[in-house]
Amino acid sequence: MKAWWIISMVCLLTLIGCSTDTTSSTNGGEDSKSSSTSDSDENLPPDITGYVMEQEDDRILVVDSVDPDSEGNPRAMWVSGISGDSFIGKQVEVWTQGDIQESYPEQAAADHVSVLEMSAVEGADLEAYEALSNALKDLSTQDILSVKMLSFDIDSDEWLVQLSKVGTGNGEVEKFIPDSK
Repeated sequence: MKAWWIISMVCLLTLIGCSTDTTSSTNGGEDSKSSSTSDSDENLPPDITGYVMEQEDDRILVVDSVDPDSEGNPRAMWVSGISGDSFIGKQVEVWTQGDIQESYPEQAAADHVSVLEMSAVEGADLEAYEALSNALKDLSTQDILSVKMLSFDIDSDEWLVQLSKVGTGNGEVEKFIPDSK
């Protein structure tokens, strides 16, 4: 049991240590540095960072991770103006243009989107975003979901995906995803 806990913590820390891949953008496949962001805005932090939990046509639902110290709902935003790439399960940073509608989830148009590359997990065939994507495909819920934990257990060769339901359907969902492509 102690070894499983250590592996889970190492996986979680590995997932947190990620770098930005600026090749994904909303400007038709051009490099995101050439988007409509002005030079003075390039150093601004993203408007939201989180996991893509749903994708419909040209918009994605980005939901921040669950903060165990917070009593409120994690931040969530429908972001429109997204290219046809599949973003489900990926961790992204989003810069918006124009006003952000303050509903829950919030709504905004994307200026550009950067996919955060997560470190590969030793011994795993799937990448973390693929495990999350597979878990989300199997779920049929209208609730907004937030990632609580993604971990890989090398002994059982499967991913544990823990999600929290936010809003009126509070609760948790736990999925075990076999580590195979």
